[in-house]
Amino acid sequence: MEGQEGPPRVCRDDAPKLLAALKEMKEGLDHVRGKVEALTRKVKKNQLPTSCGIGYLEAKHHLLLSYCQDIVYYLLRKAKGLSVDGHPVVRSLVEIRLFLEKIRPIDKKMEYQIQKLTNAADGAATQEKVLNAETKNKGRHQDDEDPLKYRPNPDMMDTKSDPAGQDNDGIYRPPKFMPATMDDDDKRLKQASRRDKALTRMATENPYIKEIIDDAADRPEEWKETAGDESREFTKYIRLREKQEKQEEELFTRAPLTKRDKQTEKRMRTQLHGLRGLTDGFDLGMNMLLDGDKDNDVGSREPHVKSGGRRKHQKGGNKRKRH
Repeated sequence: MEGQEGPPRVCRDDAPKLLAALKEMKEGLDHVRGKVEALTRKVKKNQLPTSCGIGYLEAKHHLLLSYCQDIVYYLLRKAKGLSVDGHPVVRSLVEIRLFLEKIRPIDKKMEYQIQKLTNAADGAATQEKVLNAETKNKGRHQDDEDPLKYRPNPDMMDTKSDPAGQDNDGIYRPPKFMPATMDDDDKRLKQASRRDKALTRMATENPYIKEIIDDAADRPEEWKETAGDESREFTKYIRLREKQEKQEEELFTRAPLTKRDKQTEKRMRTQLHGLRGLTDGFDLGMNMLLDGDKDNDVGSREPHVKSGGRRKHQKGGNKRKRH
């Protein structure tokens, strides 16, 4: 009994979803049937040539037709109460839907070309109808031709029509075109990826965040010879140099240095030596404090020696003057 009550129970559970899908499908079929019948009549009357068309549209029509067939078969299995888990029709529906989603950018790019060809075909058909009507009228009234029709007709003159919204003040105003944007998923994905890369680069350049990342990854602590935090320019220069060295190792060739690269390297070296020299004054001050007593002793003795020498020199000078 339980096995017999299984399929009806499945039907009762999926009945609301099935009814909603059938209602939506019926509305779509009514809309499509009206268009297909009109196109079929034109094709049967040779009013709508189907050869030498756009191959992309033909492939898309085949995809849509296969998608509709799979949907009908899917609804048929659901209506019979059969399971669709793991059925090939589900995989086929997913693949076709994926194809249709992936070709959306192509539809946007080919929309102008398709519209242009459609307008050209409509214009040619309209022009052909006008020519046929004129030919019939000409054959019908060629005997009773009226010579007054060749007189000037002011109504046939081309008049300049003012565009809508233009002021009659004699000032030229260029037309304003609204910028058209293409909402592509790829563009948004690229922007999101570019934004994530920028945030990652900013995070890695920050010394505090870099220290946190190193602690989380259990990396060994790095000791540097520079004093203080490195500047952003210096970090960028180091990163470019590492990338260049990696390329040189892969290609087994030395990359030539430009004049600008040499100037940048010289400036970085100057900044690096300047940071290293921050501790030189501290060492010199400590040495002066430690050797202060010795310097005082030497300084106290030197003036006496110099003064005695000066006196002897002065006496010797006076003696020379006496002679």
